[in-house]
Amino acid sequence: MTTLDFPTIAAIGLLLNIGLAAGFSLILLVLRSQPVPRLWAASLWAGAVSTVLVSVPLPLPTAVGILVRNGFAVLGSMLMLFGVALHVGRRAPLRPALVLGGGYLLAIAWFSVARPDLGIRLALYSVLIIIWKTWEAWLLLRHAPADVRRSCRLAAGVFLLDAVLFLVRALIPVAPGADGDILRAGLSMNVTYVGGMFVMLGHTFALVLMIVERQMVDLRRLARRDGLTGLLNRTALMGDGEEQLAQSLHQQQPFAAMLLDLDHFKRINDTRGHPVGDEVLHHAARTLQRSLRGRDWLLGRYGGEEFVLLLADTGMEQAMALAERLRATLEASPLHREGGPIVITASIGVAVADAASGLESLLARADAALYRAKAAGRNRVACDLGVEPAPVP
Repeated sequence: MTTLDFPTIAAIGLLLNIGLAAGFSLILLVLRSQPVPRLWAASLWAGAVSTVLVSVPLPLPTAVGILVRNGFAVLGSMLMLFGVALHVGRRAPLRPALVLGGGYLLAIAWFSVARPDLGIRLALYSVLIIIWKTWEAWLLLRHAPADVRRSCRLAAGVFLLDAVLFLVRALIPVAPGADGDILRAGLSMNVTYVGGMFVMLGHTFALVLMIVERQMVDLRRLARRDGLTGLLNRTALMGDGEEQLAQSLHQQQPFAAMLLDLDHFKRINDTRGHPVGDEVLHHAARTLQRSLRGRDWLLGRYGGEEFVLLLADTGMEQAMALAERLRATLEASPLHREGGPIVITASIGVAVADAASGLESLLARADAALYRAKAAGRNRVACDLGVEPAPVP
């Protein structure tokens, strides 16, 4: 171990940092449009540049070289923090990060020019990294969405391990005779740098793991969503609906189904064009979503211009009142386009499950009610003939 001096460690660390940054950057070949991987790749490159400047000093005054090296280190830490914040759905904390980084660089300048002290500079850098890594871990543990929580917790553990390593480094005194030269900081300090290489590997793999889990979640979500409206697609709607219906019947709770069909949609496609027809579908979906916000009901696109709403713990009276409200809301929310607004109306059929209902049969009864609403002149609500609703107040 006595032959493992700091220049050797620095060279190994340099190659490791460049290799990890280059390898991670390959992810951008397939995820180049996503901001989080870009921020993390830029962070790794900034850290690699900082490491390069430790081994290959710039042809500048010593104090300036120290500030440049620490500036890249601060930049890398800020970009990493911003990426973590965006990954968990938070805004990048730009102002507090700038205050922290700027204050650190001012302190480094003081202990490089006014009162040169390598030990204090190393301690300040360790404290800075402890703050960054604890901040990142807190974001991951406090704000991680449930569907990516596992990878976020693992990454938080790695970040906290990094913080512990720098805490140990801050407590180790610089070797006598270092004379401000980090390359002569001593054997104990060298050991922490070797440990840091292993943590750096874990750090990078943790980032990859978070990206992979996020992509898996996004792919599963896309597989369940209709590409045009963003609502549940038919497969997801039927699968989730069967489960909710079975649970409602088991608990002897009411369960209603609503089938909505946009009136004269073919005429819109023929006169305005299919792109406008797509806008009408998207606008209708957004209008329905806004009207149902805060309720744990299943809304999906059934096919073409048809939408299905499945209502757990909802009887016929409530379902009919809701259907009428949705019909009126759609009619009162036209799509504004060049050539005049497009008024959207819908015919709606409502049915309520009985003890022998399956979802297919329930929707078939709602479809029969929908057919009667269309036959009666459209832009109206009809219920399953087998159930007479109480008057809607």
